[in-house]
Amino acid sequence: MTIERRIAGRAKDLVGNQVESTKEHKQESAYRSLCEGFPILLRSAGLAQAVSYLRAKSKDEYDGYGALYGHLQEQFRNLEFLGAKEELSEKAADPGLSQAGYRLYSEIAMQAALWHKRMAQALLRPKKDEK
Repeated sequence: MTIERRIAGRAKDLVGNQVESTKEHKQESAYRSLCEGFPILLRSAGLAQAVSYLRAKSKDEYDGYGALYGHLQEQFRNLEFLGAKEELSEKAADPGLSQAGYRLYSEIAMQAALWHKRMAQALLRPKKDEK
């Protein structure tokens, strides 16, 4: 199974669980909006800054920021690029990570972000003013 297929399958599960865990429309649309904008943030700010932003903005694991950060971390763990006790934000900012390693992590994060965006658009309700 390719890495992209593993990412896509896990994204479907994680976003599907997000639908079940959020009862309020407001939380669903906030998570969807965050998923839709995250690839742009990742591309413009870089991996370390983007995941640090998610971690800093999250109040708990149930808000959109905390959920997306946890989902990205789960994607890396699923691919065995991150240990059970390691934090993605710390790994991305690790000065010992080589430039090639950072680019690999960034590409995996981008693939995960794009699949989460697709799944959020397919599975989560849009804002009330959207059609």
